[in-house]
Amino acid sequence: MIAVFLPLALALAAAPAPEPARFPAAGGWTIAASYRPPDGKRGRVVLLVHGVGAGKGEWDPLAQELWKRGIGTLAIDLRGHGESAARAEQWRDFDMTGEWPRCEGDLEAALAFLKKRGVSASRVGAVGGSIGANLVSQLAARHPELRFAALLSPGADYRGVSPASLKGRRVLVAASPGDAYAYQTARALESRDKARFLEAGAGHGAQLLRDPDFLKALVDWIVAK
Repeated sequence: MIAVFLPLALALAAAPAPEPARFPAAGGWTIAASYRPPDGKRGRVVLLVHGVGAGKGEWDPLAQELWKRGIGTLAIDLRGHGESAARAEQWRDFDMTGEWPRCEGDLEAALAFLKKRGVSASRVGAVGGSIGANLVSQLAARHPELRFAALLSPGADYRGVSPASLKGRRVLVAASPGDAYAYQTARALESRDKARFLEAGAGHGAQLLRDPDFLKALVDWIVAK
């Protein structure tokens, strides 16, 4: 009997498919995203920002766990990536064109999208991986009303984007020891901003989520406040 009902139980536990979304961003870009609304009219939403050459799908493990706790998510494809690109791997031009720092406009556009959906910035937290971590840090510096910023594998400088000072804010930094540059940066930010530090077994950016203990600790931290 247990074997019969196990697949049904697993299906019920899985998060529903996210809503596809598209919205304009500065510079004439259209940003593609996956949106899971929060549970309830006053529920919280976590903005998820990937790293170089990645995409919104890398956040699925975290999005599903947050959904189980009633927290919505908005995972975006940064300009030039995935469905936010006019051609495959358009992001490869960005080092030459200096487009990377302008990706901050994609996060601003995401907040504007959520606001139109009735989700104020005070109900939004943000998680970023690699350059996405640095972009999230810059967003949080411009919007002190954000609930938190979680920076997975931040760098002192990724393609012209550096992490902003967030001292006095609710901030988490994380990295794996084998990723020396990100690990050293995360430790420095822990000290500078009095941030919470989480260590993962291996990986970079959203790859840290492959560590089940790390994933649980991150989710627990997000939902704690």
